[in-house]
Amino acid sequence: MNQIQETKNLYIFKEISGSTSTIYRQHKEDESEEKVKIFTKNGETFEYEFEGKSVKLIVFEGFKELPKIITPFGYGFEERSLNNFFRYNFVDKRINKILISESTESKRVGATLYFNLGEISDVVGAINQEQRACNDTKKILIKNYLVTVFPEINFDHQETNNNKKLILRNLNDKLIEQLTAEEIEKIGSFYVKAARKFKAAHIIKRMSAGLMKNAQLITLQEIITKYEFHLEKNPPESTWQAFFDEYITLFDSRYVRKLNYKNIATALTKYPDLVLVDIYGYLDFYELKKSGTKLLQYDSSHKTWFWSKEVSMVISQASDYLQKAKENAFSYSQAIKTETETKTEDGFRS
Repeated sequence: MNQIQETKNLYIFKEISGSTSTIYRQHKEDESEEKVKIFTKNGETFEYEFEGKSVKLIVFEGFKELPKIITPFGYGFEERSLNNFFRYNFVDKRINKILISESTESKRVGATLYFNLGEISDVVGAINQEQRACNDTKKILIKNYLVTVFPEINFDHQETNNNKKLILRNLNDKLIEQLTAEEIEKIGSFYVKAARKFKAAHIIKRMSAGLMKNAQLITLQEIITKYEFHLEKNPPESTWQAFFDEYITLFDSRYVRKLNYKNIATALTKYPDLVLVDIYGYLDFYELKKSGTKLLQYDSSHKTWFWSKEVSMVISQASDYLQKAKENAFSYSQAIKTETETKTEDGFRS
């Protein structure tokens, strides 16, 4: 056994037996001169001693030199958080060894965890990035506080956490549960600003379509909640009319506009509950009734079903609306054109 290295606190020794080399460390202040085994090397394989609660050995395969991810003095992984995790936090009776290689697939085989060196190095890089960002954020928060309290201090106000990977890594479902409505709205505003950086039409169209689709889903979820609430409470018909008056165009994408019937010159004193214009310029009349409205009645003498009084009245109303629409076709056509036109496009012609 020969001494091959000396550090401030350690002596490093090497023992050779055939094709196997064993490296030891000895603390300078240790009067007993105890030599602690660090690792053995045979060809391109290193077997590294580790003092974890479960993991006792780390094997490196396919390396001429010990990878920099591990300390050469026998204290485990160079990155402290990673080392502490496998030393103190990782407890699994099924695992007692880690094998690291540049070519292996990360997986578990028996009592061994196989790690790809590139992947574990990426984890270390992400950990270091988090730590640097955390330290930078602390400094920025202190500076921003000083700028707020003492504006004359020569510091500029800074935004925290402008690292792309760091932000994307922390966008997860657990974060959603912690966000307030105002914070989610702020994220939506950021999305819109971010979309403006692109000039290509197909990219803008794709991003806009995605945002609109997600916004519509959120709106529909809210509508469904209100709908279920109304079903349970059974409110008066006027409540249902207000509900559909606000949301009907979201239920059916054919509709582009809801008309205010009272603004159309007709001779009616009783108005439909809803008047809608579809994408082709046609009109649909809606007369709303509560779900408990009786639809059919049974004629026992003739053994037939017929429309109830309530439904018959609705049919008569709808027929009257249709007749008045025919009689006042010009007024309807003008109303549709006026309410569907924009600054750049003419309105629909019915």
